[in-house]
Amino acid sequence: MLLAIGDVTVDLYLALPRLPKPGEDLHAARMILRAGGSAANTAAVAAQLGLPARLIGAIGQDPLGEWVAEELRASGVGTDLLQRCPEAPTSTVIVLVTPEGERTMLSHRGASRLARLPELSLPAAGFVHLSGYALLEESPLRRAALTLLQQAAAAGLRCALDPGLPACRMAPQAVREALREVEILLLNEAEADLLFGPDPRSGLQEAPRLRWIVLKQGERGCRLLGRGGEEQTVPAFRVPVRDTTGAGDAFNAGFLFGLARGASPVTAALLGNAAGALACTAWGVIGSFPGRAAVERMLREASADPTWASWREPLREAQACLAEARIAGGG
Repeated sequence: MLLAIGDVTVDLYLALPRLPKPGEDLHAARMILRAGGSAANTAAVAAQLGLPARLIGAIGQDPLGEWVAEELRASGVGTDLLQRCPEAPTSTVIVLVTPEGERTMLSHRGASRLARLPELSLPAAGFVHLSGYALLEESPLRRAALTLLQQAAAAGLRCALDPGLPACRMAPQAVREALREVEILLLNEAEADLLFGPDPRSGLQEAPRLRWIVLKQGERGCRLLGRGGEEQTVPAFRVPVRDTTGAGDAFNAGFLFGLARGASPVTAALLGNAAGALACTAWGVIGSFPGRAAVERMLREASADPTWASWREPLREAQACLAEARIAGGG
């Protein structure tokens, strides 16, 4: 079971030839509407891979919010903990995407920041995942997120954090407070540099519960740093890039799915890299992620590729995780 907490948004994608200059009118070649939010993306991909997921967050009491809730349910996410707030609209993000697949975001926090910690019974085992967007500002959502981490860690659940660049810049103390409770830190190199400087391993000394730091490196794959001195770079899968929005969230889902299935961290990282790569091939994540079958196909193709020969064993383990999840889910 994965319990995720964080922003829940409506994402409006505009495909542009380039970013506009100040005061310039620029026409989009395409417009796409998706449900989104970092925590929501991770929950949706995890559910599609076969890891049952529930989401704590808030939407407005408006048609867009109900549409987002329905999109989450269609992806397999449990929405019983999703709150409706009449005092604010559903959070909205405008995503400007250039032909290279890179994105620029404009956001309005809306109802997301108003989410509170609901009454719930924590599962006996599983993961709690926090998106750092919940920590951006003093809010009910930040208080709920920090309280949930404390309760989950005390109950023996495995806690994961993806701090996100905005929180690392704007709320580093809140990120550090959350870091004290987590076992797994999932972040990119820019975020690691802001938090720890040139040596990301210093985070292992700063956070007593922290077991793994996972550095997401985009087209270079990822790097695992373990408390026991472990260090491993795991290669990326090559795909045509359409949009990188949510790729890191999908990586988080693949990595946590692998650990939940009992895989080694290296195998979990392969699953994360595969999920993150596939997320780049579509617009957004929720409602567009290619799904478990596409991940299985990517791993099979890599297993048959001589350039992946030294990774055959973790590739086999990753495929076994997905096959077991498919059998357990009955499809």
